[in-house]
Amino acid sequence: MSKKLGQSFKELKMSAREIPEAREYLDSFSVVVGNLVFARRRALKLSQAELAKLAGTTQAKISNIEAAKQNVTIDTLNGVFSVLGLTQLIPVFNDEQAATHSY
Repeated sequence: MSKKLGQSFKELKMSAREIPEAREYLDSFSVVVGNLVFARRRALKLSQAELAKLAGTTQAKISNIEAAKQNVTIDTLNGVFSVLGLTQLIPVFNDEQAATHSY
């Protein structure tokens, strides 16, 4: 899965999805939330520091969210989501994957 000259990030990400472990990581809740926060912050033309100030947190915590670090609290996410106007997460269910997990 080496990056070829001229290959876009989107193409590289699609290639990575062919690897089960990479696909599992890219579909993880922390990555999905991080991507959502990043995209919305950029759409609103906010820096991480500006978002942090508005949400009552630190720039480092915004960075952790966007980098899919797993030590972010629900309170922090609530504040960030509120500032960004993110009111819903619409789930996409992978029934095939769910059927393979034992609970």
